Amino acid sequence: MLVGLLGHPLEHSLSPLMHNAAMKTLKIEGKYLLFDVSEDSLKKSVEGLCALGAVGFNVTIPYKRKIIDLLDEITPQAAEIGAVNLVYKKDVGGKAVYVGDNSDAPGFIASLQSAGVDLHQRRALVLGAGGAARAVAAGLKNEGVEVIVASRRKPEESFWNRFPWEELRRDLVVDADLVVNCTPCGMYPNVDDELIVNPASFPKKTCFCDIVYNPLKTRFIQVAQETGHKTVTGEGMLLFQGAISFTKWYGQEAPIGVMKQVLLSYLQGGEN
Repeated sequence: MLVGLLGHPLEHSLSPLMHNAAMKTLKIEGKYLLFDVSEDSLKKSVEGLCALGAVGFNVTIPYKRKIIDLLDEITPQAAEIGAVNLVYKKDVGGKAVYVGDNSDAPGFIASLQSAGVDLHQRRALVLGAGGAARAVAAGLKNEGVEVIVASRRKPEESFWNRFPWEELRRDLVVDADLVVNCTPCGMYPNVDDELIVNPASFPKKTCFCDIVYNPLKTRFIQVAQETGHKTVTGEGMLLFQGAISFTKWYGQEAPIGVMKQVLLSYLQGGEN
């Protein structure tokens, strides 16, 4: 069975490691491949995957929004977020239809729940206004969380009109139960980036989450731990969105334990 990841660049993706281990565990024949494609060849690449009968594929930057017009349909969740990171095939009257969905939002929520984060009657500060931030903000809002967004510039897209906005600066402090970094700040190789906000300035009740997973403990997470705050590292979102994709493609539960083990083994091993 053919599955894979569309995007550019892809050299640091850990998705093949995770998915191929899962497929091997469940004795599913096939391979998860990386399709590093230019924007000019995106349409032909999607058409080629569909023509080959791929059971589905993931989509990452910079094509999560551009791919929407190349698919047969998208789910309400993907339409709300305005981004697709998961494509799966379904049969409609004997015809293969490729559907765009978004597993980032439920994957992020699952990562918080797995870490024991209580979302009931909570307030969250989302740092950043890119594609990942859209999924995180939508996922939190759909769980009933009050969401505040902070970015360098006020986002112009209508999607963000439903959220209060703050200018993102290092001295920003918001009375929030959860702060989520959705920017690439601290991502390998820029591990020494200056913190975008200072965890030490926030109340002790605040939980800090970083969706960056390489390194496993970003400087943002390290400082939050040093100041006694609860933290959630970024591999959980990668893990659970991958598990959701796996289930959509193969119609069976993903082997979460195996997928988590290979991810942590890689990340804790210090490989980049």
